[in-house]
Amino acid sequence: MKLLVTHSKESFTRLERGLESYGVDCVEFEGYGRSFEVGQPPEVYVDAGLVFPSRLVEGGYLDAEWGFPWVNDVEDVLSTRNKAACLARLEHHGVPVPDTHLLSSPVSADEVADAVEDVGLPAVVKPNSATQGRGVTKVDDVESAEGVADYFSVIHESSLVYDRSFLVQEFVEDAADYRVMAVDGCYAGAVERRGRNWKQNVHGGADAVAVEPPEEVVEIALEVAQALDISFCGVDVLDGARTVVNEVNSRPTVDERGKYEGDFFEMLAGVVKAEI
Repeated sequence: MKLLVTHSKESFTRLERGLESYGVDCVEFEGYGRSFEVGQPPEVYVDAGLVFPSRLVEGGYLDAEWGFPWVNDVEDVLSTRNKAACLARLEHHGVPVPDTHLLSSPVSADEVADAVEDVGLPAVVKPNSATQGRGVTKVDDVESAEGVADYFSVIHESSLVYDRSFLVQEFVEDAADYRVMAVDGCYAGAVERRGRNWKQNVHGGADAVAVEPPEEVVEIALEVAQALDISFCGVDVLDGARTVVNEVNSRPTVDERGKYEGDFFEMLAGVVKAEI
């Protein structure tokens, strides 16, 4: 079978190598930075896609034009991209999450100060929908939080910005930062992100080291996959002063084979074939 892959070049190469032996032929595809002719047949015929494109408009066009099923469709992507909504759903399912306030621009300095007072200092201020750790800022006082909020408000004045909200969130002290992979509701491996500072993000220079996380971390991650009903996801768990789910990624980077369980690609191939 043929699988359209919208991941980055690095992830595509790993997926191509890992899935080949299970009868899945990966086709690399770029969904933006290019031209499409509306009404034309697919440039390549595939059986399914992985994952719905990160640009939802282009993804919607492809979905309407070509009509194949997706492993992680638009609903799965939307359910995790909105961080506040995702955390709310998880909390309703009894999954521990950081104390969080969603602020919708424009907001007053008093509203920012109240949010910071509620979650405590230091606090984390970050966009509600951005990825790769972009815009995430740790603040040690209310004035700094207000400054970050002002900066967001300037960005949110543009009519081209679709999400005009941001989060003020609890900072979990002395936390190990785990990315736990879940495939079809099962544990598929984990890495610990280790960086030079508090923001343990691979795109920011942190190393992703293969580890066996504490049992509690694995259990919480699997609760997340079940609660959100996502067949392929990366669950970010902070394990420190307390253990909480920080974010969920329905478009997780696929790392080197040795960082996952031995049957990771077999499990993923099974999920792909189940979509047909």
